[in-house]
Amino acid sequence: MSLFRGPRTRLAALQMRIEPGQRDENLGRAAELLSIAREREADLACLPATFATGLNFPTLRSDATAEDGPVVEFLAEQARTLGMHIAAGVLLSAGREVFDAAVLVGPGGDPLGWYHRACVWAGEAEYVSTGSPGEVIDTPLGRIGLLVSHDLRFPEASRQYLVQDADLVVCVANLFGPFSHPLRSICRARAADTECALVFASGVGENRFANMAYVGRSMIVDGLVQDVRQDPEADILAEAGPDARETVIDADVYVRQRRKVRSGLPFHDDVRATWTTIHGGRDR
Repeated sequence: MSLFRGPRTRLAALQMRIEPGQRDENLGRAAELLSIAREREADLACLPATFATGLNFPTLRSDATAEDGPVVEFLAEQARTLGMHIAAGVLLSAGREVFDAAVLVGPGGDPLGWYHRACVWAGEAEYVSTGSPGEVIDTPLGRIGLLVSHDLRFPEASRQYLVQDADLVVCVANLFGPFSHPLRSICRARAADTECALVFASGVGENRFANMAYVGRSMIVDGLVQDVRQDPEADILAEAGPDARETVIDADVYVRQRRKVRSGLPFHDDVRATWTTIHGGRDR
């Protein structure tokens, strides 16, 4: 606790190697990384998208799990045992549909909120169902919004989190290597768009069906940094290296201080006055 900044929140992005279809092996690897995050006193640990299975079209339905299935049970047990919040990507089965989803689990083991990826690219639309823009999740750590992978490319996917006064956006991801060049700029833009800290938790490894490697490059970004004349990297709070290995990165944020800074900026009032999208209008 800081007298002026309020309580500290430690964020951790878990960059994990995902072996396609090897659920037990992936869960074991995730447990090891979660333990490291707990040793570093993380309050929120973030795993990549589809961390337990990968996303592979030929085995999509057999890999998918229900909201009360074994992958979510694993996350609940880990959250209870380690006493922290966990955000993770889950390949979710919902009736006849399969969603590339994210879930936030509280330290008591209860799912606090779900999000289904809204931005599904044309080549996967026959396999993965399209979700809708998310709702912010109120937690003791602050107001948290979730994104998944390809959503990062689209400001529309996260715009509502600015209007909903989110303190933090977590993007769980599993993106291919050709995405790597603009990734840093896009993460910084999405953090600035939403006036949030942004955790980008990314997978590494190979997608054998697509014959492409996952990009890694996990990072934690501060979207409230306004002046970088003294330090052009001031908004990059933590970042994994380019070598695509498993790692845990972490950074501290102070939500009470951040809310004070945000209240002095014009963007919340501006967006309510002028911004309209296909997902909502002036009254949102």
